[in-house]
Amino acid sequence: MSDFGGPGPSRQGRGGNSNRRAGRHRSHDGRGRGAGAARGGRGRGTGAARGNINAGPGILGERPALISATPEQQNMLQQIVHNNTDGSHGHSKNNNAHSNQKNDRGRGKRDRPMGFKMLEEISKSDSVDIIEKINQQKAFFTLLLDTPVDKKKSDIFFLVLELITNVWKTSFEESKKLLLLELCNTKFIDHLQLYLMQLPYTVSREDKYFNKYYWTREKEFWGHFMNLCECLINVSPATAVHKCGALIEATSKSCLEGLEEKQGFKLPEEYTTRMTKIRESLKVCDQVQIQNQRRSEGIDEVGEPLESFRELSVLPSGAELLERRPFLRPNVVEGAYADVEHYLDVQFRLLREDCFGPLREGIHQYIEDPRKKKYDNIRVYRNVKFLEPYASKQKIGSIVLLDENTMKMFKRVNWAHSKRFLFGSLVVFTKDNCKSFLVGTILERDEKFLNKRQLPVNIVNSAIDSNLYNDDPYIMIECEVYFEPYYHVLKALQDPGFPEHLAMSKYIVDVEKVPEKPAYLTPGTIYQIQNKDLEDMKFIVLEDHSWPLQTELGLNNTQYEAYKLALTHEFAVIQGPPGTGKTFLGVKVAETLLKYAPFPKIRCCMLVICYTNHALDQFLEALLPITQSLARIGGRSRNEALNQFNINNLRRKNNSSYYHERRIELKTLVSAIDHAQARVDALNSGVLSYKSIVAYNEECKILENFYRGRTIKDVLKHWLFENVDDIKIDPTLLEQVENEQPDELVNNNADVDDDIFARDEIDYDDLYDDGFPGEKPGYDSVTTSFSLPDKEEKIKSLLRRFQDLQNNGSSTYELRELENEICRVYSEVKLFKDMLEHRSRPPRIRLTNALDLTTVPRVERWSLYFKWANVAMEDVKKKIPQIEERLRSAAVAYEEARMMVDLSVLKRTRVVGMTTSGAARLRKLLAEIAAPIVVVEEAAEVLESHIVTSLTKSCQHLILIGDHQQLRPSAAYLRLARYYELEVSLFERMIRNGVHSRRLGVQHRMRPEIAALVSPIIYSDLQNHRSVEDFPPVRGVAHNLFFFSHDYREQCEDDSSSRKNTQEGDLVLRLANYLMQQGYKPEEVTILAAYSGQLFYMRKQRSLYDHLSNVKITVLDNYQGEESKIILLSLVRNNDNDSIGFLGTENRICVALSRAREGFFIFGNIDLLKRKSELWTKIAATLEKNGSLGTSLKLKCDNHNGQITTITSVSDFVKVPEGGCLLDCKYNLPCGHACPRVCHAYDLVHAKIQCTKDCERKICQVEGHKCPFKCAKECQPCKRLVEKSLPCGHNKAVPCFKEPGDPSIQCTAPVDVTLPDCGHQAKKECYMKTSDVKCKDKCPNGRLKCGHACRRTCHVNDDPDHVRYTCLKACPKAKKGCTANLEGDLGEHKCLRSCFEECVDCNVQVIKKRSGCTHSKRVACHEDVNAKPCREKCARSLPCGHHCKKLCFEKCGDCKQKTKKPIPGCNHEIVIECGTEPTRDMCRLKCGRVMACGHACQAQCGEPCDITKCTEITPRSFSSPCGHNVQLPCNVSRQATQTGSAVSVETLLSQCAALCGALLRCGHVCGGSCAGCRQGRLHQPCAARCHQLNICGHRCEEPCNQVCPPCRRKCEVKCPHSPCSNLCGAPCTMCSETPCGRSCEHSSCKRTCGAPCDRAPCSVACPLSLACGHPCRGLCGEPCPPACRLCDPEGFPTDLLGDPYEDDAKLIQLQDCPHIFDVDTLDTLMNSKDDTIQLKACPWCRQPIVNTYRYKDLINKLLKNDINPIKAKVYGTDAQRRTKKLEMLHKVMELADAHKRTFLASKEWSNALHVMVKIIKCAQNDRKISLLQLEMNDIYINFLDTVGQYYMKYKDAHLSQLEMEMKTQVKLLCNVLTTNSHKISEQQQLDIDNELRRMNSMIQLAKILSHESYKSSETNENVMQASAAANDAVLSWRVFNEGKGVECLKKLENAVKLSGIASREERAMIVRAIGLRAGHWYKCPNGHFYCIGECGGAMQLSKCPDCGAAIGGQQHQLTAGNQHAREMDGSQFAAWSEEANNMANFNFD
Repeated sequence: MSDFGGPGPSRQGRGGNSNRRAGRHRSHDGRGRGAGAARGGRGRGTGAARGNINAGPGILGERPALISATPEQQNMLQQIVHNNTDGSHGHSKNNNAHSNQKNDRGRGKRDRPMGFKMLEEISKSDSVDIIEKINQQKAFFTLLLDTPVDKKKSDIFFLVLELITNVWKTSFEESKKLLLLELCNTKFIDHLQLYLMQLPYTVSREDKYFNKYYWTREKEFWGHFMNLCECLINVSPATAVHKCGALIEATSKSCLEGLEEKQGFKLPEEYTTRMTKIRESLKVCDQVQIQNQRRSEGIDEVGEPLESFRELSVLPSGAELLERRPFLRPNVVEGAYADVEHYLDVQFRLLREDCFGPLREGIHQYIEDPRKKKYDNIRVYRNVKFLEPYASKQKIGSIVLLDENTMKMFKRVNWAHSKRFLFGSLVVFTKDNCKSFLVGTILERDEKFLNKRQLPVNIVNSAIDSNLYNDDPYIMIECEVYFEPYYHVLKALQDPGFPEHLAMSKYIVDVEKVPEKPAYLTPGTIYQIQNKDLEDMKFIVLEDHSWPLQTELGLNNTQYEAYKLALTHEFAVIQGPPGTGKTFLGVKVAETLLKYAPFPKIRCCMLVICYTNHALDQFLEALLPITQSLARIGGRSRNEALNQFNINNLRRKNNSSYYHERRIELKTLVSAIDHAQARVDALNSGVLSYKSIVAYNEECKILENFYRGRTIKDVLKHWLFENVDDIKIDPTLLEQVENEQPDELVNNNADVDDDIFARDEIDYDDLYDDGFPGEKPGYDSVTTSFSLPDKEEKIKSLLRRFQDLQNNGSSTYELRELENEICRVYSEVKLFKDMLEHRSRPPRIRLTNALDLTTVPRVERWSLYFKWANVAMEDVKKKIPQIEERLRSAAVAYEEARMMVDLSVLKRTRVVGMTTSGAARLRKLLAEIAAPIVVVEEAAEVLESHIVTSLTKSCQHLILIGDHQQLRPSAAYLRLARYYELEVSLFERMIRNGVHSRRLGVQHRMRPEIAALVSPIIYSDLQNHRSVEDFPPVRGVAHNLFFFSHDYREQCEDDSSSRKNTQEGDLVLRLANYLMQQGYKPEEVTILAAYSGQLFYMRKQRSLYDHLSNVKITVLDNYQGEESKIILLSLVRNNDNDSIGFLGTENRICVALSRAREGFFIFGNIDLLKRKSELWTKIAATLEKNGSLGTSLKLKCDNHNGQITTITSVSDFVKVPEGGCLLDCKYNLPCGHACPRVCHAYDLVHAKIQCTKDCERKICQVEGHKCPFKCAKECQPCKRLVEKSLPCGHNKAVPCFKEPGDPSIQCTAPVDVTLPDCGHQAKKECYMKTSDVKCKDKCPNGRLKCGHACRRTCHVNDDPDHVRYTCLKACPKAKKGCTANLEGDLGEHKCLRSCFEECVDCNVQVIKKRSGCTHSKRVACHEDVNAKPCREKCARSLPCGHHCKKLCFEKCGDCKQKTKKPIPGCNHEIVIECGTEPTRDMCRLKCGRVMACGHACQAQCGEPCDITKCTEITPRSFSSPCGHNVQLPCNVSRQATQTGSAVSVETLLSQCAALCGALLRCGHVCGGSCAGCRQGRLHQPCAARCHQLNICGHRCEEPCNQVCPPCRRKCEVKCPHSPCSNLCGAPCTMCSETPCGRSCEHSSCKRTCGAPCDRAPCSVACPLSLACGHPCRGLCGEPCPPACRLCDPEGFPTDLLGDPYEDDAKLIQLQDCPHIFDVDTLDTLMNSKDDTIQLKACPWCRQPIVNTYRYKDLINKLLKNDINPIKAKVYGTDAQRRTKKLEMLHKVMELADAHKRTFLASKEWSNALHVMVKIIKCAQNDRKISLLQLEMNDIYINFLDTVGQYYMKYKDAHLSQLEMEMKTQVKLLCNVLTTNSHKISEQQQLDIDNELRRMNSMIQLAKILSHESYKSSETNENVMQASAAANDAVLSWRVFNEGKGVECLKKLENAVKLSGIASREERAMIVRAIGLRAGHWYKCPNGHFYCIGECGGAMQLSKCPDCGAAIGGQQHQLTAGNQHAREMDGSQFAAWSEEANNMANFNFD
């Protein structure tokens, strides 16, 4: 046997040499251990430790793995420590510790355990001996350090520190390092920290005696302490920071300050300096450690931020959500902040990132893969749309419409269990792929909205306008972050004035350790409090000696110290472990301050802030006996006692008229928008009334006129539902009604205040508390006559009534009537739903007074209705934004008014309480209240920023109460908790920094065995109050504490990350039910679930158990601060991943284990917990020690001793059905019988159990009858029937106890009588009077007038003549007006009404033959078919033989049939109407007759031949001014010959057919004629092929006059995996296959095919042989080139000069063509740099090189970086082309609008505009049109715009000259634009540009010629010469020369003596017409302007069209003499330049 472990063989081996390896394995079960680890093993390892405490080598060996001591070892050590006080050198008085020593084999003398004396001896030894002795006693030394130190052994701390100092003197560096690190791995540092915290308060001489080493050698102690600190910092800075940071930085400092204050001890100066250096070194280590850790995690934010945090928006921008890492700095948890700004910056940025970080992370995941179904932190909803505004109370927002797919998913969502759409959750919307966002929050999660796919949201970062509701689809991203508290806290932190108002900054920011007294206390302030005997005691607060003793106050020592601290320090921190009375102490402190603090009694002096509503209610309720001047802010209180103190109720008592006016105004507007929205909704769920429709649609009045005279409630509804087809009842409807169950409450009463997803909505609004409905908005005219919800509810109601009548056996008539009613309503509902599908269908008819409205098809009726309704709804919708705007303003006004009222109330209230969320929102209100005292409960659970923003500058006293070792603040973004310490609360930060604080140390809650789970494991010094030792045992179980370990598997919850374990849950519920059977009250048993999924499962299953209806079931995190007599805890976790989630978190474990008072039952997998958590290992050891851990639970029967039931599974609970056992109860009831039940634990006195045996008492003395009831029921008079003779002579069986003459006995014997009124015979019972007997014979006058028989019995005294009788039988006649004349079965024609009702018209549709023709028509049976004229086709035969085409009722004649007829005179045939005779003038064929000139007539046959119109070309030639000989048309030539006159110049020029032959700008020779090109003025489009080289290497095959389209060839790019599937002109898609195809025997690329290869192309010679057997001349990994000089010397490839390649040249064959080159040549070619962007081509055949794999990376790079972007630019993306199309459409519409007068003034211009509009409209639907083609339209529009402007400039000048010339010029230019609409070439642009210049000069010439000066001097010779020259220069047929034209105009202007008219054209118009951006204009050496397209840089040479000078250039360099024309467009730089691309051409001033 080992010392403390059980028997166990060696696991790794038996020899001592193996112990180094085995020593690293831990033993978890106390039995096995590594070889040589224990003395009890067969082999011994060097320095092996004893037992299994430390299974590894000793200190001199490798560093061991440490584990915790077992409970047995803990007990032994306690005994050793206590028994060594007599100086027995560590020998134990209890020999049990050595009882197993003799059983050890292979051992020498057993080492004695280490006690105080042994430690004292060792510490005085030599340093080397110390190491050896410690090594020998290592296990006991470790155990000693781990064990809490008794007060009487406090000198152990001095001895250990002295020991460390001595060890450090040795030269064995490794050994002393290991000893030091092992010391830090024990709990010694924690014990030392606690010791130092208590040291200053050591007062008694006894305590100092037991700590004499310290009190006699204080300086030595602190010297040893500093040695320890310095050693740690030198050996392991990380350990010093993490293990001893608080000890060095805070605790020691606080201790020394306390010693100086309390004991008068001051550290020597040199020690103080040394201590300061130690702390500075620790800070440096801490910073280095943090930076190293953050760098390892990719976090490296150091230094100062680039911008102030006040410049950051509280709401994130799109850029911020897309950035990866915002600037952050960690929370400074140890030490002080630099200043307030540093503090606020850190807190603001961390809190902001906590809010938006999870959202950002989820958005990045979405962007990376938008198709995923699930993302971290977010949920994505696609295709959502903003539907309409929303308003409810003060919530103003919008309704979002979710898509159908989302709703399908929601069918699986249990909303009660789901975290989706929680109130306040953050949502963002994007419609541009996350480039920008709308940020909002969820306003409400109401299933009535969700069922309609609607969700109310509030947009917080943008003003809502009507553009939001334009049906744009958005992506909505939801994050569960509750935004509102973040918003208010962030706004508060950003407030520039906040630093001035930050209370307690010297503690919060500067971390001063010792607080000062509250400012309101003076040295003489006296408090008077009651002691425990209720006696008043006065004391001076600031004088310790005057204070009452703790016993007088009824407080324990720790409570007393905390109480004193809270009253005397302005900044008090009180830690309260579970059950120590935090709230009790807080209330006591509050009571004292409220009663005696020197503040006015009529003002607010205390603010109470709590994290949860429950804690707030609990605290405030405890204050009610102290003060009634109290206000509770917030709407989630469940405490009835606090209702009257709620701010809503207090506010209502205020009589502020301003507040009430604002309140009524707001309610009225809310009602208005709600009413308006309800009317809009009516269009989808009902039919608007006739009155609502007719107000907006005059057409609707026709309905009223048509139905006038008939009693119809609503003519519109009647018309829409007229003749609705009756539909039989759907059987499923009845089934639904039968299956309907009343809604059950989701939560039980026990859980009503425990909504785990509830959020503090900070709702302290009483807007609707008085039931005031608000005024209606004035839309009462919009009402409904049919409501779908109402009708559906009516159907359900009627079906229930039908079901009840059936069950009650009602008459057939009633059932049939009800069935008819159901059918009618159901038919209307179905019709309405069917017609909703036609809501968007436009009506195809229009109502007129002449129209028979009954014949309008049903679909047309509803289409008309929807059109009318939309008009009415649009009017309402227009008013909604106006109301919404007023509503927002009213809400702000109401908020301010309410704040003023609240302030007036709260300022007079002594105590104000609220949650932290409420405090954040109401910070302004708190600042006005100015409470001097702030008490924060649950302070350790609240984020620091939430607390500091609740403080105002008026705060003089802050008390923080909490426990950081229980639940901490919860960060939404776990990354911030892990790396930035966000979850460290202000409370914990102060504790860690050693700020003056107190910890309560006595718990009053848990029985000792339960408390042992947390103390000393979590709380090292938590003591039990004696009251907890007297708790009674839990009834019915063998253990008060038990951990039931099982292996039931957990399950994941749908739609959440939560977990459940159904088998474990069933077990917990069974045990809870069993405990309730023991007689416990529901409030005494609580079930806790670690996960919400388990909570929901157990709440759902609760109904299966009889006793659990009122038992509280809640989640663990919601239960902090609460307790229960019995707790059942479900831990849930058990999975294959060995994951325990947050069950491994110490804080949550602490909460879980400390809630129970008397009984605690835990369910989980202890083995899993132990594997994953050292803390659970310790807890398990404690449970094992107490026998409270196992896989079976023992239940004991309290009624039958010895009856134990073992529970291993749920099924075992059948053995305890009633909470006892399976034995009979056998308790004697008061009646003497035994209890009939099986053993039960409830109602032990049997007060409610009734005896079920038969009663044996006799209740009838005469007959001796026994009582017939059960024993428990009271006996009654004997009711057994006995036959007795009645006074009438008949015998009757009557109850035994009654006499025969009893009046209540009625003789029922039958007696025959004759009825006096009708004389019929009848029978009656003996007791009845004859007058009361009703005749049952049939009615003697039974035949009714309708022919039916009377259904009544004889009724001679009641309407014998059937005057009032109503025949309810079915009507036997046909319907009214029926013309079917059927006999027998009338079928559908039979009247369906009852006989007494008037028959309805017979509306059965039948076919009737008309009497006046052969046609028939389907009409209603009662209608006359001849009443309306027949509108069928006539079809009678006419005399001509054709059929009549008219309608039947029209008169026949006038045959319109088309037929062929010969034309008299020419014999041509013509197609003409039959009734019309042909004439010669109708003939449209070619004439063909020979005219006098000898030419055939070209006119139509019907026209007379005219020789003057003959246009045949004659052979005669005429000389034209253009220099060509012209052949003229016959009519012109003949006229010239006959008259001898000269042919006009215009005629000659217009008829010149000579080839133009000019060289065009495209490089081709013009193929147009001289006349067609207007003698070079306006060239015709080039008809040659383009053949321009495209970017892809192919040549364009389109005509030159068309825009070059993207190359339409099949893309030739391919790889070994696949070819590119795009056209050549589209950007190529890179291959994503893996691996790349580049591979050879030397290496292979592992990347994707489209990525750059991770290896260069192999240049080693190919090792293969050709087919001929000779070596391959190629490269390794490349295709072998088929070239062999030996076999085929002729075909062997040569270089570019024709010489054969050298023998050592390596060859490569292109894969794009068959040519072969040497590698060097091709490598040089492929790596060469070109001036132009294009694919390299084969030098022989010019085939583009794209598929030769050696150059894959070069080709892919060129494609990706250069070619693909250019292709994309030419072709354009879908978005670019879509935008350009819309831009063109808007532009042409703007052009039309701007030129309305031009449109009317010029027919040619309007035609050109029509052509452009048509082209642009066609382009809207052309998916293949390129961006380049679309941009060509810009040029067309600009030219057309300029032509229009020039023309209107001429018209607006009202000039009298050159009007025809100007019109001709406009016509000429418009014709050119019209005929070249698809492309205006560069040549044509220059030509048009020149003609526009001519047009400008024509206007100037017209101005001169129209001037009065000219008219008065036009006969002057100089004027005449100048005029002629100007006319020739401007109006000449030649190409216009602007310079010459301006010169001539100037001369004419001078001759006429005018000025300011003649100038060059207006450049702005020309620039706009060309349509190029700034920087594209240049001028030739002679000053003529020209433009360069594309990038604007010169790339080719040309000639100036004005002077022929060289223009343009190459490589962006202009030819000499050319320069940038800045004066044209105001640009500073050429468009291609870098300056222009940096926007230098734009002036932003």
